[in-house]
Amino acid sequence: MGKQLEENENGFFAKKQVKYFGVISDRADRLMSKASQLLEYAQQVRDAYKAQVDAQQNNNMQFLTVISTIFFPLTLITSWYGMNFHNMPELKHGYPGVIILSVVVMITCIIIFKRKKML
Repeated sequence: MGKQLEENENGFFAKKQVKYFGVISDRADRLMSKASQLLEYAQQVRDAYKAQVDAQQNNNMQFLTVISTIFFPLTLITSWYGMNFHNMPELKHGYPGVIILSVVVMITCIIIFKRKKML
C-alpha cells in the first residue's frame, strides 16, 4: 500500500509527503523481513529442543527395556515355582535352588547388557 501511495497517480500528495510513504514502505519491508527471520529462528530452536527431548526419551526407553529384560526371566521363574506343585523336588528342600537360579539369570543379564554398553 505504501508503494501505491508513493506513486501518487492522482497527484493528491506533495513531493515531500510522497517521500515519507516510500520511507514507511521500506521500513515495513524490513520489519517483515526481520519478523520472518525471527520466525525461522524460533522454528529452528523448537526443532532442536524437540530433538533433544526425543533423544532423552529414547535413552529412558532403552533403560526401561533393559530393566524389563532383566526382570522378565525372574518373573517367569517365580511364577513356575509359585504354583506349589507336590511333585517338584525343590519344594521338599526349600528354595535355595530357585534363589541361585534367579541370581544366575540376573547376573547373566547384567553382564550381557554391560558388554553391549546398554546399562
